[in-house]
Amino acid sequence: MAAKLAPKSRCATAPIRLSEPNPIAAAITERVFAAVPAHAARRAKRRWPLGLGLLAFVMSGCGMFDREPPPPCPRAFPVTDARTLTRFTGQGRDLTDVIFEARIEDVALICDYDDGVIEADVRVRFLIVDGPADRERVVDLAYFVAIATRDRRIVAREEFVLSIPFEGNRTRVLATDEVSPRIPLGPGQSGEDYVVYVGLALTPGELQYNRENR
Repeated sequence: MAAKLAPKSRCATAPIRLSEPNPIAAAITERVFAAVPAHAARRAKRRWPLGLGLLAFVMSGCGMFDREPPPPCPRAFPVTDARTLTRFTGQGRDLTDVIFEARIEDVALICDYDDGVIEADVRVRFLIVDGPADRERVVDLAYFVAIATRDRRIVAREEFVLSIPFEGNRTRVLATDEVSPRIPLGPGQSGEDYVVYVGLALTPGELQYNRENR
């Protein structure tokens, strides 16, 4: 099914939000990180590559005058072990070696159904804190969005990179990014058959640091 573009608007479907880690998201960490290497992020990309087959990222449209109760959207969760990031310079692990710290503050998902396809908007809010070891006053923050079935099988995953400047004397920045998955549905399927996972793209060392410092 080919991707298509439609005007961006807010759906009548209520947002699904989750600000606290979920046990399912914790259990799926290994599968998510195994799907694509962390260094594979591509800057400023906001659509799902068609090569992944099942899903394509496009802008979604919504009907403003839907009278029937909206069908369910996929659930959206941050991955527990990938919700925070502390990036150090070199091999140091002191506070003075911190380049920046980042955290996923909130994940919100809204969706619409269009001829057997879920068109969703996933909005992710980040908090980024500048560290003593940052000399550039700008950091690149990579994160991933993964789509899974209810049995935790990853069917698609993509990474995105945000360039975060610290202007003036600012040391803390709130940033929001949005991506739009388009999910074709099979017979009898709905949004309840899919889960959206969001996490920060970590190196193996950063993932281990998170697990040791929970």
